[in-house]
Amino acid sequence: MEQSSHTEPILKLEKVSYQYRNQYTAVDAVKDVSTEFCEGKMYAIIGKSGSGKSTLLSLMAGLALPSEGQVIYRGTATDSVDLDKYRRENVAVVYQSFNLFPLMTCLENVCFPLELLGMNPKEAAITAKEFIEHVNLPDSVYKRFPNMISGGEKQRVGIARALASGAKVILADEPTGNLDIANGEKIVQLLRDLAHKDNYTVIIVTHDMSITQVVDEVMRMSDGYLLPLVTEGWE
Repeated sequence: MEQSSHTEPILKLEKVSYQYRNQYTAVDAVKDVSTEFCEGKMYAIIGKSGSGKSTLLSLMAGLALPSEGQVIYRGTATDSVDLDKYRRENVAVVYQSFNLFPLMTCLENVCFPLELLGMNPKEAAITAKEFIEHVNLPDSVYKRFPNMISGGEKQRVGIARALASGAKVILADEPTGNLDIANGEKIVQLLRDLAHKDNYTVIIVTHDMSITQVVDEVMRMSDGYLLPLVTEGWE
């Protein structure tokens, strides 16, 4: 499939470190990570629990700032921007537990970021339906609440909501973790299509090694460091 013609990375990490501190101790969760991510590509960051991969995702998502180094989006570091705006408009997170609003219908869940961006409710509903269709869901889900649909459908609604934000970087945190194998494969294929066909940057944080077979680039976290991939003996 055709890759993006852009050579400049959309997201770049320069010597990023992060330290959790409390009154008793300090833990170095991410250590001196430098890498970059381009449009139109799908990436996997693998690693055991506690390796630092979820912390790294949080830094890329603007949920925290690095203790040292910089996360740079389109040439601007996250420590010099409004993080709320950055999270609303530039990056979207897809979660293992879906994180849908339980008291909103599926359509209302997807409308939510559109209305946050100032779209009126009628326009938001029309646009949200287009995103729901884009993730291959039928219109029968519009009026259903999250507890009325399957896990695979919930994850598709979560992805539709991510797309509705207008963000070009999709950060997926164990997106197949609560799904059976068949649904997991469909979600990974959907994310791959978003990267290759629609030019999104898709970064999946996972311990699911099967995902490494379908992404463009694999990175491995171990003890806070980002290392070359060595699959033998990893598990």
